[in-house]
Amino acid sequence: MEQVTRIQDIYRPVEERVKDNKEVERKLTSIEVINQAGRCHTCGIPFCHGAGCPLGNLVPEFNAAVAIGNLERAYDVISKTAFFPEFTGRVCPALCESACTGNVHDDSVMVRQIEKFIIESAYEQGLVKLPSAEPNGKTAAVIGSGPSGLYAAEALRRKGYAVTVYEKNPKVGGLLRYGIPNWKLDKSIIDRRVALLEAAGIKFVCNTEIGKDISAEYIRKNYDEVILAIGTPNARDLKIPGREAEGIFLALDFLHGANRPGETNPERFSAKGKKVLIIGGGDTGNDCVGKSIREGCASVLQVEFMPKPPETRSPSTPWPDWAYVLRTSYAQHEGGERRWNVSSKQFIVKDCHVAGVEVVKVDWEMSPQGKPLKPNEVPNTTEIIEADLVVLAMGFTGVPAEGIVNDLGLKLTPRTAIIAEPERHIHAVGDCANGASLVVRAMADARAKVSRL
Repeated sequence: MEQVTRIQDIYRPVEERVKDNKEVERKLTSIEVINQAGRCHTCGIPFCHGAGCPLGNLVPEFNAAVAIGNLERAYDVISKTAFFPEFTGRVCPALCESACTGNVHDDSVMVRQIEKFIIESAYEQGLVKLPSAEPNGKTAAVIGSGPSGLYAAEALRRKGYAVTVYEKNPKVGGLLRYGIPNWKLDKSIIDRRVALLEAAGIKFVCNTEIGKDISAEYIRKNYDEVILAIGTPNARDLKIPGREAEGIFLALDFLHGANRPGETNPERFSAKGKKVLIIGGGDTGNDCVGKSIREGCASVLQVEFMPKPPETRSPSTPWPDWAYVLRTSYAQHEGGERRWNVSSKQFIVKDCHVAGVEVVKVDWEMSPQGKPLKPNEVPNTTEIIEADLVVLAMGFTGVPAEGIVNDLGLKLTPRTAIIAEPERHIHAVGDCANGASLVVRAMADARAKVSRL
């Protein structure tokens, strides 16, 4: 019998997907998924479940159910720990796969794709329903409708709370809607889940009018519990000479700015015909590469301050830790270039518009285990990278002190994370409490804190 190996190419053809905004991953067949689930070994200790998944998903159990074609059983297993597998099955980096024992001698099981298959099959078969709960007579407000906010809302509803979710944007979804492009997470997937949450009695209030707001005083007076799930909206900026020039955008503005209410010049966010420079090598930077290519850029270059990761797992991150290793996303397969060890010194400006970036090469001092420690500029390596559109995709730094944080009388840690006050029935969940991280970790934090109420 031929050995089943991991499917390496899970994407639609490049020449097809760059012409639309549909999800880049192809739909695996039932046979493909069943065969992949059958690769899950009978581990003495399933590290995917413990050391890997922050939600504690019972990965071996749902894999076993899929392997024998019992999709109803598989959905029953995954829904015990995961409220939104359709989100994590699309955008999670799959910590479970990094911790899979298959990595020791072979290759990990395709847990994320199996998870996605389970939930999509469950929707098709009408299995996805929210469990009912007897009202407990208490009310809860959730501020923010991103991953942690939605998770907190459902968890509260399951405990019997009357839940209202407040969102500053015109539509529900937070980071899922306004931070992840359609070709990774189609927004109809969010709408489908929100409809179920509404049917379960959760109320959503969105800011459909510019300037409309809900006061902190109103929130305090009308709700027994307040959940802050506002993420880390402060993007890391690059305060170097020339920053004020037109044509330099923060990543989320570039990805979604043209669709924001009140925007009068959406064309300025377009990469069509432009030389695009993306500063930042993470997932958001990759998505900016994908957008540039789909819009017909003249060229796109992605630069990263950090050194190039090793081709194989670094000794600094032994299994089952999340591996420090070179990863290539869907966007790099579509085109463009990547460079590492690049430090930006100043923007080149012509007629008030960005024309390039002056950069210098850096070398990194490394630990004996291969972990980057200290950068040093390399003499005589200064150069100009030409660009007429620059995107800053360098992550997020925390929560602003003004707004709801100040209005509720809360404080921030030195790293600008919210210090919540459970004694006042105010709780911070997800990134705003712990710093910018993964969707799955935000959800796990929301679940843990709501469980204590």
